[in-house]
Amino acid sequence: MVKDDFVIDFENKKISYNPKGSKASYTMREFYSVIQDLLDDPNNMQYDTPIVAKSPTLFKLINGWVIDEEAKKHLKGGRIYTTK
Repeated sequence: MVKDDFVIDFENKKISYNPKGSKASYTMREFYSVIQDLLDDPNNMQYDTPIVAKSPTLFKLINGWVIDEEAKKHLKGGRIYTTK
C-alpha cells in the first residue's frame, strides 16, 4: 500500500520511499489520493498541502515539499515535479 511504502514527513516536507515488503509501483493518482486522505486526518490538517493535480497525469509538489529520486522510481502513470 502507498501509505506503507512511502514516508510522508509533514514536519520536514519530504516524501521518501521506504518499502515494507513488496517494492511495488503505484500510479500517480493512487499516490495523490493517499496524500490527500492523510491531510484529511485531524492530526495533519495543520500542515501545508504538499501536492496539487494539474491534470489527471501531472502533479506538482508545492509549499516547499520535495520527493526523493527513489520514491519517483516507484510512481507510474504520470509525472510529478517541483518548481523553485
